[in-house]
Formats: sequence, C-alpha cells, structure tokens
Amino acid sequence: MNNFNASENILRVILTDGAIRNGYIHFPLNQSIFSSANYGNASGEQKGTLITLVDEFGKIYEDDVRVTGNTGRLRSRFGSYFSHSGAKSGDVAEIKKESEGKYLVRIVNSSVSASLSAQVPQLSIPVPLDATNLEISKMNATNTILYGPPGTGKTYVTAARAVQLCDGKVPPTRKELMARYEVLRLEQRISFVTFHQSFGYEEFIEGLRPHLNSSSQIAYSVVPGVFRKACDSARIRQLVKPGLSGKPLQQRTIFKMSLGASWSEEGVTVFKYALENECVLLGYGNEVDFTGCKNESAIREKLLKDAPETIRIEAHVWAVNYLNNELKIGDIVVVSNGNKSFRGIAEVTGEYEFLEDAPFHQSRPVKWLAVFEPAMPVSEIFDRGFAMQAIYKLDALGLNYEKLNALLTAQTKEPPVQPHVLIIDEINRANISKVFGELITLLEPDKREGETNAISVKLPYSGEDFTVPSNLHVIGTMNTADRSIALLDTALRRRFDFEELEPDASTLEKNDIPGVDLVKLLTALNDRIEALFDRDHRIGHAFFIGISSVEGLEQVFRRKVIPLLQEYFYENWSNVRRALNDYGTGDFVISNKLAQLPADGDESFSDEPRVVYRVNEAPFPVTAYQRIYGGN
Repeated sequence: MNNFNASENILRVILTDGAIRNGYIHFPLNQSIFSSANYGNASGEQKGTLITLVDEFGKIYEDDVRVTGNTGRLRSRFGSYFSHSGAKSGDVAEIKKESEGKYLVRIVNSSVSASLSAQVPQLSIPVPLDATNLEISKMNATNTILYGPPGTGKTYVTAARAVQLCDGKVPPTRKELMARYEVLRLEQRISFVTFHQSFGYEEFIEGLRPHLNSSSQIAYSVVPGVFRKACDSARIRQLVKPGLSGKPLQQRTIFKMSLGASWSEEGVTVFKYALENECVLLGYGNEVDFTGCKNESAIREKLLKDAPETIRIEAHVWAVNYLNNELKIGDIVVVSNGNKSFRGIAEVTGEYEFLEDAPFHQSRPVKWLAVFEPAMPVSEIFDRGFAMQAIYKLDALGLNYEKLNALLTAQTKEPPVQPHVLIIDEINRANISKVFGELITLLEPDKREGETNAISVKLPYSGEDFTVPSNLHVIGTMNTADRSIALLDTALRRRFDFEELEPDASTLEKNDIPGVDLVKLLTALNDRIEALFDRDHRIGHAFFIGISSVEGLEQVFRRKVIPLLQEYFYENWSNVRRALNDYGTGDFVISNKLAQLPADGDESFSDEPRVVYRVNEAPFPVTAYQRIYGGN
C-alpha cells in the first residue's frame, strides 16, 4: 500500500477504496519518515509528540502516529481532505518532510502515480478491527465549515464543493457551475438555508404551524423544517427499486392515485410511510377492514355495518372498490402531486391489506419504480390534467407510453444512493444549541443512519423516530468579521471540519489597472489591517474581481472598502487612515477642524477644537493607491 524513499524524506501511500472511505493513511513502521517520539498507542491513552501536517488547501492537522504492531497510521482522519481533493482508489498520498516536526501532504492522481508504480509497490497491511477502525460512512459523509473574512469567495467555493460532492466533478466555468448547481437545487439534491438571530428549532427541524382546516377553523399541524426535508430527500432514492417486472408497460393498466396533499403535514407523513413500507394508502373507508369484499355491494354493506356515521358513503364505496378490486397485481400507479404534476410511480405487487398502524388504513403493496423531487409535470406523460378523484384509471389514449417508459428506464441507470448537500449560510449567526437541539449528535458520520454507531431520536412535535442519512453532506459558511471562530459552540466545533478561506491576491494578477498593482495593493492593505486589528477582518479578493479601470477601483473603495473599514474601526478615523496609509491632507479621508465655540463659563465645557473627518468627494488619485503598498 505504500513506499518510502529515505533519501527524499518522502512517504508515498497508494490509496485504496477502504482508506478513502475511512480517511486513513497507513504505512509500515520500517518505512516511516517520522520520529519514534511521534508514536503513540492505538487506544490514544499514550500519544506521541505532535507533528504539524499541512494539506494542499492550507488546512493544518496537529497529529501523531497511532502504532499497532508493525503498522503506523496518522491519527487524524483525512476523509474530508480526500473528498475535497477528489482522491480516488489508486491515487497517491504523498507526505514530504519540510523541517523537523513539519510535513506537507498532497494527492497525486493515478495518471501521475502510475509512473511511480515501480517505486511504490502495493502492500497488503492487515489492520485490526477496533473502535477506531470501523468504517465511518459508505458515502464518506462530511460536515464542513468554510470560514474567512468577507469577500474571500465562500459562496463560490460552497457552490463548487456542493456540485463536486453530488457529481464527483466541477464544471470548468463559473457559468456552467452555477447552471449545474441550479439543476441540483431544483432536484432537491442541494438545499440552502441562511441562519439568523431569530432562526430556531421549529424552522430547522420541525414545528407547529397554524392553518385553516376544511371547516375554515384555525388548526395546528407539524410542519417539517429545512433539515428534516433535506434528510427525507436524501433517503428517498434508497427506497426506490427501479425496473419493471414481467410484461411491458403498454400491456398494463395505469391508475392515478393521490396519497394526500404534498404541502400538508398529513400528505408528507402518508407519502413517507408509503415509501418506507412499500405500499400505497387510500384515505377513504374510515377504519373499516374490507378484506374479502369483492364488489361494491359487499363494501357498502360492510361500511354501513361498521361505520354507519360515514358521510358521502358512495364516494367511499367507489374509491375502496377501485383499490380492492379494480387494481390488479402488475398494474401501475402514478402518484399525483395536485392536478398538474406527479411525484412517484409504483407497480402493484400484492392484494388488498388493512394496515391498522398506518396513517391511512386501506392499502395495496407496491414496488416503487420512481420518485421525483421536484414533482414532474403531468404533461410529460398524459395529455390532460389529473381529475380530483383519489383513484381512477387513466385513459390509455391520453398516455404517452414512450415518455413514461423513458422515465422508468432513466431510473434504472441512476445510482441507488446519491449524495445530497445541505448548505447553511452564515452558520455562526444563529444560536446553534437552539437550532439543532438534540440532533447535533446525529450529525457525526458514525452516528448516521445505517452506520455502526447509528443513533435515532424521537422528535418532540411529531413523535417520529428520526435519523440522519449517511449520504447527506453539510456545508456551513462563516464570516469571521461577524463573529470569531473562537466563539462558536463547542459541540459544533467537535462535529465539523473547519477550512479557512483567506484573501487570495494572486487571483487579481490579470486585472490590468493603469498605474496600480492590485496584487500589491490588496496584500499591503490586509497587512495593515491585520497589524491594526486582526486577521479575521481583512478584505477579500472578491471585492476587486472584474475591475479594469481606476474609476472602477474608486467605486469599490468609496462604496465598499472605506465603509467596511469605518465599521471595523468603530468610526475611529485615525485607524481608517492608517490602514489606507492616508496621512497629511488626505486623499481618501480628509480632516477638518471645527470652529471653536465661545466659552460660556461652564467648567464641563471644553474649548479644545474638534477634528472631524469625511470621505474625500474629489476623485481619488492613483498615487493614493500606490502609497498603500509603496509608502512606509
């Protein structure tokens, strides 16, 4: 699995699928480039002297070597790094010793690493199974927070990261990236939410919301929040078993059926139950068991006997008869989403069943062939809108069998589990304990659904058992100018990887502004801000992208940079001028002494002249920008 060339002080490890899934870097101790002082034991009770490891993205790991027998393993998990760098089986993790205690790590892709294969034999290293070596996630679920000053490209990097997690690659241009991002968002594989001070558990997980019921009375229903919706979307694909069994589509009868309104809590609950229990449910028939009722007469008689209070009995009889007797094994059910769209397709696999514990009791077993999020327009498969009836047979002359067949065929080509991403913008602006509540623990990769240490909790409003699927990635963004990373909730810090996005002046090299070197300008400006304040309040490169003239640069300084500095320094204009290296009469900021007021004999009155500042209304000269990076 690895090779070491001592003369180069480089350790090369060929990555396997298991190493990438678990985030591990293993190597034989006889090929180690680390000191024995860096070795600790497997349990972590004894740790070695820490080393500093820096990856390609600038993330720093404080690490030691976990020793088991003749095998060493860096104690940190690199799953997030492997994911972000696009590492795959056969790629090489190359660790280079820079100085005593400091190392660099990078991923060399397989096309390059192939040339190293003669030097890097793949060894089989047995790894003992213990609590620290369990497979963390089949999907390598990641919880990441991107943090940095304003204007460092967090929005763009977040979009790129989300698309990469979903597709495994990033489109080459920004336009293509954002177009693909929007497609994934519409497919509900990417969800987005912005936290704020009043955001709470009810908006994020679930809460009670008022609405008017059928009697125009105010009623309260449990409504799922952003996180619960994202989790439900992530697990839906796992419940689908695409592919027709038996005769072709054209030889089957196709029905439309409603499983409740998708925008209501009842509809959400019914559809979720139907997917998880492989059935369709009918909301007619009250709580009567119609087993053995082979026609409308038998259904009517049973209903009058067991539920004589039923209103509109004939509507119940008609719908139950369709479910019990008209629907045959092998028929297709198209699940509607209102009158103009549909959200699922299923194949009937069994006879009528009465389900006592289901939200609706009348049921038929099915195999779910396709589920669509968002819902598909009915015009894709049918030449008219759906009727209001809960269940009925669709006119074969109006069906587009070719398109319907194409939809079902496309489902068979999709992977059984697809990555989903939830983006939480401004994650530090909300009260994390209040928003996540008891679910903060469920975010950990090994506590996810289907994992070795999976945990479920009972939600307080709906009473449902809830887990977080292992294919849901969470990406948060954090503006360090709003709140220091040091002030974040400790529970959140333990469950997220943090990646800093710093101002990158090199991205401005192509910006050609006569007389002004933008790279030097931004670098010097941030050095001065860091000296006067701190690194969290530097100016990001995104403010200057696309500027090609002195006039454009002035607009950025006048409308963005200087107002931001005013806020940073709390109207301390002296520091604003120091940051801009703007002394004397001032090119950016000018000062003026106000005329003294005559003394009135009051001892509290100061006759010292007051100095006031304002932004220069005249155009900023080129020399003002040059002085920021060229002056003392």
